[in-house]
Amino acid sequence: MSLSGAKKSPLAAVPYLKKRLRRATAFGFYNLTVDEFNFTVHFTLHRNEKTIAFYTSEAIENQRSPEWSYLKIPPSVQCLQDVFMRVWITSSNHCRLFLEYDIHLDNSLIPDEQKVSVNKGNNTLWLEIFGYRFTDNNGEDFTLINSVDIGSNDRKKRNFTTKSYNKLSIIRMNNAIHAIRKDRQSSAVYLERLQTFFDEHEDYLSKIKECESRRLRMENLKKYLHSRTYVYQQQINSNQQKQRTLEQRRNELNHNLTRLLVQKEEIQSYQNYLNQSRSILRKFTQIIAYRQREIVDEIYRYIYPIHCDAQKEYSIANRRLPQADDKAYQSASSRDRDHEIAAAMGYCSHFVLIIAQFIHLPLRFPIDYHGIPAIKIYDYNLETSEYPLYPTSNLSAFRYGFYLLNRNIGQIMYHCRTGDRNTDFRNALENLRQIIENYFINASNTNHQLQLYPALQTSTDEEPTDTKRQSRDLSIAYSSFSSTSSLIENDDFNQNDDMDLFPQLNTMKPRLAMQISHQLQY
Repeated sequence: MSLSGAKKSPLAAVPYLKKRLRRATAFGFYNLTVDEFNFTVHFTLHRNEKTIAFYTSEAIENQRSPEWSYLKIPPSVQCLQDVFMRVWITSSNHCRLFLEYDIHLDNSLIPDEQKVSVNKGNNTLWLEIFGYRFTDNNGEDFTLINSVDIGSNDRKKRNFTTKSYNKLSIIRMNNAIHAIRKDRQSSAVYLERLQTFFDEHEDYLSKIKECESRRLRMENLKKYLHSRTYVYQQQINSNQQKQRTLEQRRNELNHNLTRLLVQKEEIQSYQNYLNQSRSILRKFTQIIAYRQREIVDEIYRYIYPIHCDAQKEYSIANRRLPQADDKAYQSASSRDRDHEIAAAMGYCSHFVLIIAQFIHLPLRFPIDYHGIPAIKIYDYNLETSEYPLYPTSNLSAFRYGFYLLNRNIGQIMYHCRTGDRNTDFRNALENLRQIIENYFINASNTNHQLQLYPALQTSTDEEPTDTKRQSRDLSIAYSSFSSTSSLIENDDFNQNDDMDLFPQLNTMKPRLAMQISHQLQY
């Protein structure tokens, strides 16, 4: 490195040096000392002497430390050619130019003396106040060069590192050296005094140290004890609160348990009462079914008996009723049997209504029966819904009414499960006789219960276990049955309380009636 000259500065003579580097990555300062201790250092990079700075580094604040960290150049700064660096010192709100360097980034210009000892992988510029030493290797390989060693260095090294001092810089360096030596001497004296004092009062100091350590330990133990006591007190309070909450909850649970036991006993009593009522209802249902079978049997035997003669013509209450396909219904010329047919149709319709009332079956086609010859049947699916059940001038309407009556009888047969595939639904009296004999009379002989109340039929497992209560219920049921039988024999029963054997016109819709019929069946 050759010295190209020194430039003048209004503050001090600033040396102007040239440095050859392959590339500049960082700049470091070492042993930098000025008169003021409170100062900062920064540098600026220029393309040449006359241009403004294209990069300004961060300011390093003096911490009275002999060493300084790197001032790194960020990768974004293009410093791949010759640059001109100025180092600035700012103190007491004054900025002064300290040094100027002309740095050449050319690998071919590195002197031969530097090629052996220089680490080419590290391009760091180090500045030292006493020698302005420049190197390209790391901090472990270089040796410090101060102002005393400068005179004994070789000429080759002087070419590598060239100094330039003036009077002010020499005075400044001497003052710094004297200040450092004075500080070192005073530090050594103070250290010797402290060592002497420590040697003389070693036992006393050890006791003081031991007492102080004990005192500190006691204070720490007291603090720890206080903290643990506070924590334990908080835990005790929380545990007491939890215990009170648990006790309150336990009392509530005990109270709820008592209430549940009482309610359980009430439910058990209600269940026993329900079982008793169910048993009584079952007995009464059997009695009612038995009584209904008896009523139907008596009506069949004494009021509306159905007979069949040798010609297989059926009659009800000694009134013959031909089948639906008989010739008597084909023409209006022979009207001598109209009154007999009308009476037979009235008896048959009345008997069908009684059976439907007993088995709680809404008829698909309602019958208007008021105990008069003008009996009518209704089909609400048609516009003309009213059809007579007695011979009139309109024989087609009568035949259709007879057809609807046979449909009602077929509905009863389906409900009672007495018909089969071979059943001819045109034979009204034959089918009605089959229903009475198979469903009522034979059922009473075999002691089968009628399918009147499907929801009230109970199994034998649900009967009460109390035999005394069962015997009492049976006695009540049989006493009621005997009283009913006696009333029937003496004809003292009230007609208003009996079942309505002559119901009014049922306005229930046919499809709803069929749905109710199927529900009652299942």
